Amino acid sequence: MLKRKITDFLINWKNRKHNPLIIYGARQVGKTTSIREFGLNNYESFVEINFIFNPEYKEVFTNFNVDDIISKISFRNPNFKFIPNHTLIFFDEIQSYMDATTSLKTFSLDGRFDVICSGSALGVNNLHISSVAVGYKEEYIMCGLDFEEYLWAKGYDDKIINTLYNSLINLTPLDNFVLKIINDLFREYSVIGGMPRIVNSFVNTKNYHEPCLLQKELRKDYLDDIKQYVTGLDKSKVTKIYENISLQLAKDNHKFQFSKMGHGARFSSYFDCFNWLMNAGIILMTYNVKEIKQPLKLYLEDNNFRVYFADLALFMAFLDPEAEEKMRTHYDFSIYNGGLYENLVLDNLVKSGFENIFFYRSQDSTIEIDFIINYLNKIIPIEVKSKKGRAISLNKILEKYDNIDFAIKFGDYNIGINNKIITLPYSLSFLLKRFLTEYLQK
Repeated sequence: MLKRKITDFLINWKNRKHNPLIIYGARQVGKTTSIREFGLNNYESFVEINFIFNPEYKEVFTNFNVDDIISKISFRNPNFKFIPNHTLIFFDEIQSYMDATTSLKTFSLDGRFDVICSGSALGVNNLHISSVAVGYKEEYIMCGLDFEEYLWAKGYDDKIINTLYNSLINLTPLDNFVLKIINDLFREYSVIGGMPRIVNSFVNTKNYHEPCLLQKELRKDYLDDIKQYVTGLDKSKVTKIYENISLQLAKDNHKFQFSKMGHGARFSSYFDCFNWLMNAGIILMTYNVKEIKQPLKLYLEDNNFRVYFADLALFMAFLDPEAEEKMRTHYDFSIYNGGLYENLVLDNLVKSGFENIFFYRSQDSTIEIDFIINYLNKIIPIEVKSKKGRAISLNKILEKYDNIDFAIKFGDYNIGINNKIITLPYSLSFLLKRFLTEYLQK
């Protein structure tokens, strides 16, 4: 079993006063496996109901009285045991029967049983809930493995990760031997991505053949999800966005251009389609801000955005055979005009918990900052360099805005600081939030 960070969250959830939990996430990020392992290891009784494999359980919810629901489930399966205060009920693939989430309010008020719901593409199916349990549920968004979890899968423990962090927080360069190893592992992770099944395959086989096939399968599975679950929108438009992301990232500035979507394509007719893909956990989106000032959202341009894959496994699945071969055999990340490097860093920023990530491109295109974050009330520009060189845009921003104390530059560097620019290797992007939390308190 892969060690996942959600396990600590679930144990904390169980040990405090809590409401029923809904776990969101894209297909194959490991939701079911993690919840099942948690339930079997932490409760006397674990009741798992999958609404795809066992659709007959939908009949259980003729009303939402807890005793009635428990009684009907027991008639369906007398082997299920419902022990008050010692039972976890797991409703899986809830997107196939969203009305079951209406019962969360009554389960919360009753208090005898812990309940977790999980499923794919949940965020886009809320319209199908007859009565949302507002105030009576908690939510958790689960992603694929981040780089730290990948290091765990490869056998590296927290002692080694803390060694990396100690160098980072003290802004002292890593030993070149250590830097080479961690960078090689990060390149490896970038080619594999964070989907548990694919990671397991690579760790066990130690070659890229089967993981590559699984990545292609994942691409098809997500396309099948679009065909099955998109409602109220033009499925062909959602599909077209999905199939065009890698092409958009190949452009110089990575801004999403609707001219590539077909003659007459307009932002207004595609906006909800982008939201569907984002809520389903398939894509990440960043928006341009006209000014780098608080609050950043006030300066957002909703028709000027960039689209990335939510996991590098999917990025790899869209590569043509020649580019894929370069990635696997030579770790050649120079393709896509730096878009791959940006996707790598953004993937780790999002998985480490950063939200509302923006970018900045001046009207005259003389200044471009890949990412802008607001953390602990500090605006922090982040530049991702595909090649070594001067951080011209960062220097201009630091000169222009006196509300920015420092900036981050990711690239093929060791840890260092020059004036107000902190340089970091791509491989330490997973530690940025932990670093900033401590660094900003100094």
